[in-house]
Amino acid sequence: MKVSVALLLLRCLSITDGNDFADGKNNQPNIWTEVRDVRDMVVELKVKLDIVMKENANMAQQIQELKKENAGITEQLKISENQLEAIKRENAEQAKVAFSADLGLRGDLGPQSTEITLTFNNIFTNTGNNYNPATGLFTAPVKGVYYFRFTACGVQSKHSLGASLHKNGQKIVSVGQWRNHDQHRYGSNGAVLQLEVGDVVCMKLLPGYTIYDSPDNLSTFSGFLIFPL
Repeated sequence: MKVSVALLLLRCLSITDGNDFADGKNNQPNIWTEVRDVRDMVVELKVKLDIVMKENANMAQQIQELKKENAGITEQLKISENQLEAIKRENAEQAKVAFSADLGLRGDLGPQSTEITLTFNNIFTNTGNNYNPATGLFTAPVKGVYYFRFTACGVQSKHSLGASLHKNGQKIVSVGQWRNHDQHRYGSNGAVLQLEVGDVVCMKLLPGYTIYDSPDNLSTFSGFLIFPL
């Protein structure tokens, strides 16, 4: 571009000088004014061109920065997706254990002279089938921390209400209310237990005590795995 402008100026000067010498006078327009105008136009165009080039350079830099940012976001998204898939796989592989059941009686049980295992055979849920409604025993399928809760109801005025939670034959927690009540009585308790594979948890009726149930499902036993170890 600079070369073209220089050639144009030289051409104009040559024409002007030739005419002056040929005619002995200047009948042409003021060529130097036109040259200055052309020069000013060239300078203005150069300034505009520099501005455009800087803007393009800034835009190109911004595009590169956006590409880098998008690449980082894409990489983070892939990491998050991989983590989510890992969590899904872990949850899918984790044992799912939960049960809840009602005693299933239509009246009273007890009193007995010895402890008896209570069979809560009216099943609400038994995910994993680790609770046996026929024997009343829950058997831990995995090592972990479990939560158990129970509620016992009693109505006999001459007999006390009582029940207890056992782990491997050992009494953990109990509930009980003394006799001489002429209305429904309730006792609830619970415990968080760490169990090994094969540990057994059940409910037992205390000697000399009674427990009551009806179609309203008043005496219940529930448990679930909080987390494996």
